Amino acid sequence: MADATVNIPGVIASDPRFNTTNSGKRVANIRVLAGRSKPDGNGGWEQLSTTAYDVSYWAEHADLASALNPERGSKVTVTGTITGVEKYDGQNGESLSIKVNGDGLRVYPKRDQQQGGNFGGQQSQQSGGQWGNNPHQGHQTQQSSGWGQNPGVGSDEPPF
Repeated sequence: MADATVNIPGVIASDPRFNTTNSGKRVANIRVLAGRSKPDGNGGWEQLSTTAYDVSYWAEHADLASALNPERGSKVTVTGTITGVEKYDGQNGESLSIKVNGDGLRVYPKRDQQQGGNFGGQQSQQSGGQWGNNPHQGHQTQQSSGWGQNPGVGSDEPPF
């Protein structure tokens, strides 16, 4: 039986790293922060929890992730399988990082950008780039609407 797939909507926390291992394998590493928040009553958001996900993309997945040009601060949705949990010293003491082997990525356009694009060359002002497994279709997909999610750009959506 295959590992369960997770979907992680969040924000890229640091500059993505694109490297090649000593054995020649390409790898992309992206740290994504995701969490829960609620309106604070003053027009802002109160953060209830935050989880760090360290996502690794390998071989052709690393190439596809690189082609989407993700950057720090970009809103994304990551798909993949959880491979482990690691403890680290964070700003507020000991924290956990979830390790994910990524197999899909959607990068939402920033509010000030005029266009985004799906991997594969299609351009749209309303969607960012994406590729990956659609759990409802069971094959690689390149849809302009993503995984049935609206990024909510310009809406009252929470920060994560």
